[in-house]
Amino acid sequence: MRPVGPAPIVYLGPSLPPATAAAVLAADYRPPIKRGDLPVGYDGTIIIIDGEFQQSLSVSPKEILHLLDKGTRVIGAASMGALRAVELARYGMKGFGWVFEAYRSGRLEADDEVAVSYSPEDMRCLTVPLVNVRRWLDELSAGGDIDEWTAAWLLERARRLFYADRTPERLWATWSQVITKSELERVLAVTGGQITDVKAADALMALNTLVRESLQTNSQEHDHGRPSTTEREDLQGTGARACRQQASQKAS
Repeated sequence: MRPVGPAPIVYLGPSLPPATAAAVLAADYRPPIKRGDLPVGYDGTIIIIDGEFQQSLSVSPKEILHLLDKGTRVIGAASMGALRAVELARYGMKGFGWVFEAYRSGRLEADDEVAVSYSPEDMRCLTVPLVNVRRWLDELSAGGDIDEWTAAWLLERARRLFYADRTPERLWATWSQVITKSELERVLAVTGGQITDVKAADALMALNTLVRESLQTNSQEHDHGRPSTTEREDLQGTGARACRQQASQKAS
């Protein structure tokens, strides 16, 4: 669905497949943001999900603040967007999702929690972000499917890996030193055979926010052109009285 007004600009990469995003929200989708990518000004909404993480390439808070000062609405979620939303929340940047809340609360601090390696050709994610591992273990622990000690050890083993080395194969090999293969298969089966993808869920939340707002705007515009309940009752009453008067005149 396309919101009213200028099409939103969405900086998206490996957090969510492009086809999935486009099916949810019609927007101007652009690659992961880097320094210098933001427009000088924009009347619509800008959503930042993915971005380059190298220090020389990362979009700076100052660039986003410049847009916020001009009145541009900027939303962040899932990855780089969540990090910048936490830093700029006091200045008006909006954040959404579990990752944003985890950074804002101080539970997460390191940038590499959301960092991944991906294919630049199709934006396919090649490694597993640590936030996904963390969220997955949270769900397993909350459901009683894994004990807290084992969950803590699995998270620690994943954390020790460099973000670009956290491939599924490398994780399975590392975790096999903590739990058996059958136990790992069992806990993976609890979540459909895959680690929970909280980054994708957060990205969808940000996109759906604009969809809901657009639906509300369209509904309000539709209702604006219709008479109110009181007006409709008055019109109905006037029409009924007119019909009775005509009937009375014919009878007389």
